Parts: sequence; C-alpha cells; structure tokens
Amino acid sequence: MRLKRFFCWFVSLLLVGVSPLANGHGYQLGDLKIIHPWAMPTAASRHGGAGGMGFVIVRNGGQIADKLLSISAAITQKIEINQNLKSDQPAMQQTEALEIPAGAEVRLEPGGSHLMFMSLKKPLVEGDYFPITLQFERAGKITVDMVVQMQAKEAIY
Repeated sequence: MRLKRFFCWFVSLLLVGVSPLANGHGYQLGDLKIIHPWAMPTAASRHGGAGGMGFVIVRNGGQIADKLLSISAAITQKIEINQNLKSDQPAMQQTEALEIPAGAEVRLEPGGSHLMFMSLKKPLVEGDYFPITLQFERAGKITVDMVVQMQAKEAIY
C-alpha cells in the first residue's frame, strides 16, 4: 500500500513538471555530465552585435581526460572559451580547448572561466533558453539547452 501511494505521488510530481531527483538541468554524454548550462541576460542593444556570457559545469566521471574543443549556437556568430589566468591580477585569456581532467570537474562560473558569446543576433532575455552544441575530443557532440537567468542557485556552484 505504501509503495502504491509513493508511486502515485511520484508520478503526480512528474506530471506537473517537478522532479524530486532534479537539481537544475543536466545532460550525460559518455563519462561526461554537463550540469546546468546557463547564460546571463543582456541589455537590448540599438546597434546589435552585443556580447554575452555563459556558464556550465562539466564533470568527467571517467578515467581518461577529455577536451571541450568548440561550442556553437545559432543565436551567436561565435562562442569563445575564456579561461581565468592563474596570476596575482584577474585576467582572462581565450583558449582553443578546455581540458576536462579524468575524475574531476571544470566549472565555468561567474567571476572565473566562462563562455563568451560574440555578436549575439538578439538580446538574451531572462526566462528564455536556446540550444548550444558542445564538441568534445573523446565523448563527441551534444546539444543542450542554455537557460537565460540572472544567477544560478548557489547549490549548483
């Protein structure tokens, strides 16, 4: 009887779009977990071509390192990977690939390494989402939804 009641409760939550197992949105590609991809809203630009920033966590549960080689999206002409330089002065540098060490995770987060959207075709509006495609050296390619929001919940970071 308890099992039946739990099952009914669980199915009801799923039907209204609430999953008790979910924390943000995530994706699996081989040994890689792509966790809560999100972008900050941008201001409307009179001239077009504004830039924006995106963030995500990539967790490698495997025993072999991988690399994020490229990111693409129809909403922008180009996406760069900007990596935080390890120095006394806060500085960013564009990198061609992002190493995802075996058994570790890489966090692209506010104030650190991030994705830079160059020449956006339209402003990023809070509550919207758009697809981006991530190309990894070993795991391959995956398309995920990037949610536009002011900030991610602290639990994600």
